[in-house]
Amino acid sequence: MIALYDMQIPEHDPKAIASVCRYIAQNKWDICLLGGDFLDFDFISSFNKGFLRLLEGRSFRKQYKIGTEVLDQIESALDNKSKKAERIFLEGNHEYRVVRYLDANPQMEGYVEVPVGLDLEKRGWKWIPSWSEGKVFRVGKANFIHGLYATKYHANKHVEQFGCNIFYGHTHDIQSHSKIQRGDNKTMMGQSLGCLCKYGQSWMRNRPSNWQQAFGVFYIQPNGLFQCYIPQIFNGGFIAPDGKVY
Repeated sequence: MIALYDMQIPEHDPKAIASVCRYIAQNKWDICLLGGDFLDFDFISSFNKGFLRLLEGRSFRKQYKIGTEVLDQIESALDNKSKKAERIFLEGNHEYRVVRYLDANPQMEGYVEVPVGLDLEKRGWKWIPSWSEGKVFRVGKANFIHGLYATKYHANKHVEQFGCNIFYGHTHDIQSHSKIQRGDNKTMMGQSLGCLCKYGQSWMRNRPSNWQQAFGVFYIQPNGLFQCYIPQIFNGGFIAPDGKVY
């Protein structure tokens, strides 16, 4: 299984995504998970209300067009060896911006929702309302959400609140916490999986951050036990779990 989080199109990093797609194409996958915030939707964000210069040229049509192109790129890589891979799309807080927009503009219902704009059903992606309904995608003993908490110790917060192995994005960094339990071989962890968006976005105003481009690779056994690898991306490239450079 491969898990990709927080591209925030059109603030995605094409070079990093191209490297990940080469890796996807050269390996066989049972599941490909897009973990939310695939699209940014900054032009309908309450944070940008009144900042019209920042939003010039942004629209649903343009963001869905770029999103479709990136989705085509990922699907093409999957089709090389993994045409039958299960395709999962988690709703993130940025996708939820569309829900809030529709609450204020109900006349647009049926036209601008993410599953509609990206034609997910026809493409074969399963939409999971992770943010709006709290839905969790589970594979074996690994559980996946978009992510809820962005505190200093968010990995601790996630595993304590969910009480299971929980993997997520949302924070754009890599952080892990193992929950204390009695007995052997009972590790329970919370783990963030980095991001695939650009560093230094305009709203950050060149401030320091702990963002890290990365993604998750999971090998899951029939008994539910799993192994997780998190390749970190530097300058658009990374070393895969098998040691190959992309």
